[in-house]
Amino acid sequence: MSSVWLYNKKLKKWSKKFKFGDIDGDFCFDPKAPLSDPLVNAISNDLKIDKEYIYASAGISQLISAILPLSRWEEIFLPSIEFGLYERTCIIHNKKTTHIDAVSTAEFIEELKTKNSSENSLLCISSPRWFNGEIFSLAQINEILSIFKGYLFIDEAYVDFSNNPNHLLDLCMKNERIMIARSFSKKFIASGLRAGYLITKLRINGLRNTLIPPHSISTHSISIIVKLLNDTKLLKSFDSTRKYIMENRDYIYDNLNGFDGIKIIKSSANFLTLIFDTEEKMNKTYSKIKNFVGVNKYNINNIFFIKIWIKNLLFSKTIVNSIIK
Repeated sequence: MSSVWLYNKKLKKWSKKFKFGDIDGDFCFDPKAPLSDPLVNAISNDLKIDKEYIYASAGISQLISAILPLSRWEEIFLPSIEFGLYERTCIIHNKKTTHIDAVSTAEFIEELKTKNSSENSLLCISSPRWFNGEIFSLAQINEILSIFKGYLFIDEAYVDFSNNPNHLLDLCMKNERIMIARSFSKKFIASGLRAGYLITKLRINGLRNTLIPPHSISTHSISIIVKLLNDTKLLKSFDSTRKYIMENRDYIYDNLNGFDGIKIIKSSANFLTLIFDTEEKMNKTYSKIKNFVGVNKYNINNIFFIKIWIKNLLFSKTIVNSIIK
């Protein structure tokens, strides 16, 4: 079927008309030669990591759905505030779960010390965290490895908005207890491409055969991402865009940090989280900024917070002025 897209003159003319390039409408994954996947090779070249340790996927969501149900996990440890797919996947697959209640990464580690784990346990964390954008330092990850006996699934969806995106890669390549999940949705501001990947030295039988049609990445998305990863000039443009967002994020942090009634933990993501002691205080602040696109309030396990997704400098200044007036 793919040859129709590759060689049919009408389809080639149509795809070029809409600037789709050469697409074949098929999947790139070859079960007989999985490491021939062009996206796996492009990621390998970009990160300087052997391709046998890289697994391409249709976003981090597919990785969550593939890794968490594995029979090897007798218990899964989750932050009490986390991207909802983790909890839903555990419920669907009847996994025993233990929750870690903590606001900051430091509190998280202290709470983790009170829990019993085994080599068949899995700890799922996001870094930067889905909750507040705080990143786990290398020292903190090493401490977690020393107190937690099982494996770590580290969701790095927002890591490209941190000052050191690759700070855990060397550790991951030295320790098979670590799995790092990444997405292109934040790196290239393109969640619709539905593409991500896993980095790990852990051997998971059958994993590559799980990440295949009908759930794998389309050739169209792969083609775009491979071209992006090989375009130095365009990569620098994305770097500048992310740097601009980070500056506007830090503007809000610098101007609201210490403001009465609001707790802010420095974020390494493309959003900032305002944390409140009471729902009443949250609602009062939310009423001032609720009409801005990208502002959402939450009450999860009696933790009251507002997430602000960062845009331009005008947006950041307007948010600050609206809150402090």
